[in-house]
Amino acid sequence: MGGYELALDGIKEALKRGFRVTTNTTLFDGADPKSVRAFFDEMMELGVEGMMLSPGYSYDKAPDQKHFLGRARTRRLFRAILSNRKKSWQFNQSPLFLEFLMGKKTYACTPWGMPTYNVFGWQKPCYLLQDGYADTFQEMLDSTEWGNYGTESGNPKCANCMVHSGYEASAVDHTFSGLRGLWATAKAALSTKYEDPDALAMLNEPVKPVHSYNPLVQIDAGKSQLEETRA
Repeated sequence: MGGYELALDGIKEALKRGFRVTTNTTLFDGADPKSVRAFFDEMMELGVEGMMLSPGYSYDKAPDQKHFLGRARTRRLFRAILSNRKKSWQFNQSPLFLEFLMGKKTYACTPWGMPTYNVFGWQKPCYLLQDGYADTFQEMLDSTEWGNYGTESGNPKCANCMVHSGYEASAVDHTFSGLRGLWATAKAALSTKYEDPDALAMLNEPVKPVHSYNPLVQIDAGKSQLEETRA
């Protein structure tokens, strides 16, 4: 039995016992849009309450750098997955963040949007970069160079990032920034199909398993590997 089957059994058991279940899926280069859409169908049929999505982020401490998505490939993948969507799919996320992943919205990172606290203290953003901890929330606010985060900062470590920890907060802030944000969110929540013939055609494109041309290896990532990928 593989990891997916074990997770599926766990979801079924949790639902059987009356727990509310939400899934969280991170997608990497080589993901098959058709397979992801079939996964959505399966989760809804099981009775999962909602789903969360995020692209894999190429943080330099990850031993395998070759399977992360560049921004252009992220937008293309999520456009194929999330366009022409089914009414039955329920997402536990800001609809504007999903539009951002599809390339329909542009946001700057909000690195202070999802502060993380654990046994080591308040983790400085972004939690994926592991830039250290502060003993208090105020110390984290005062000692963090907030301008060093996000694609717009010029930080090469952030070049390909589109993950929810930095950008979903931006989408939520857009929602409550004024009437335009509220209208955009209401429209996205009510008009969920996103009809797109070109995206539909993408579902029929052959998908080459990523490990067939990018085997998993241990590497040291330099700056050149962390600049925004246009492919």
